[in-house]
Amino acid sequence: MTIYLEHIYKSYKDAEALNDFNLSVEDGKCYALVGPKGSGKTTALKIFMGVEKPDSGKVSRMGDYKYPTLKTTYVPQEESLNLKKNAIWNVKKAHRTASKGGAVDELSRFFTDEEMNKPVGDLNIGRRRMIEIIKALFVPGDFVVLDDPFREMTDGDKKMALDYVTDKLGTRPLLLAQREEPDSGLFRIIHM
Repeated sequence: MTIYLEHIYKSYKDAEALNDFNLSVEDGKCYALVGPKGSGKTTALKIFMGVEKPDSGKVSRMGDYKYPTLKTTYVPQEESLNLKKNAIWNVKKAHRTASKGGAVDELSRFFTDEEMNKPVGDLNIGRRRMIEIIKALFVPGDFVVLDDPFREMTDGDKKMALDYVTDKLGTRPLLLAQREEPDSGLFRIIHM
């Protein structure tokens, strides 16, 4: 299956977010939308996911009749965790089929028992971003979309997080948006 974003234009009030943006997304491929804040990365991701509509241009899908029912595994740019609850609770709430034991298994790859059981608001942003990634990948999905997922992580945590994502990815396409190019040669880079 391939999804095409063709000649996409999108603006908000007087600010242009995307101007003649084009992208084709194929199964098994990884894409990094790279650019400064305000360059349209998040807008492109939202149009890809169908959360926002372009002002003009089209999104077309080839090779899969079930596109309207496809689901996205998504790490939003803004935090979506309940900061008063612990990591286990947050990951378990990701999907109706999630279990506490499954959440603990995934989290224990990166967190101590103490970290998993304290309110996530007590953890730094980089550690909370890791919980966001684990939570998102706990949800079954046809695409993986990560918007600034590695923000404020140490270099070591970024590498572990990216290894975790690629391990869980399978043949699903991955769209990553961030300000700098990823260190991995895994990605097709799209400068915004």
